[in-house]
Amino acid sequence: MNCNREIEAGTMKMSKVLPVVAFLPTLAALSPAPAHADDFGCKVLLCILNPQGWASVGECVPPVERAFRMVAHGEAWPQCPEAGSSGRIGYEKFKPCPDGTIAVSPETESSGSDNSSRSQTVYKPDNNGALCAARNATNASWGTNARGSGYGARPTSAVTRREQRTEPNYLDLTTTDGKQRFWFNLSRYQ
Repeated sequence: MNCNREIEAGTMKMSKVLPVVAFLPTLAALSPAPAHADDFGCKVLLCILNPQGWASVGECVPPVERAFRMVAHGEAWPQCPEAGSSGRIGYEKFKPCPDGTIAVSPETESSGSDNSSRSQTVYKPDNNGALCAARNATNASWGTNARGSGYGARPTSAVTRREQRTEPNYLDLTTTDGKQRFWFNLSRYQ
């Protein structure tokens, strides 16, 4: 009975390691020099490319978390030149707006003289804006004049808050096979 449990445990460990090990021949074929899994950048690459995710293989957690800590403290993403890979780190605080809407930011516009000044809020397209509005509603506005009375036109459709990402940092990983994007949260590693 104990023998069966040991075999099952060994099989489970191997099934977690096999997807990562399966990338070794791919890395070797991609480069003129063989990739060495003991090189830090290549080790991280092997783990990041694991289809089940880097956290699913215990041996991957320390090097990937080390790479995240390095990046969180201003260092570059570790490279694996043998595999022809490079990584670019980026940040996107918000998820995309729903179809038919665009990201916008409110701006206050003023017009008139001191006696009859008017201010209004308009929604301008802004890729980093915290709000979403229908494409045709970005010029609609509503405001108040100095006396506090309303004027203008209310937006024809609702302006909504954009959903924030739980993992706002990304790694664009380029290899000879193309580009992939991986999302993560660097604030956990600072």
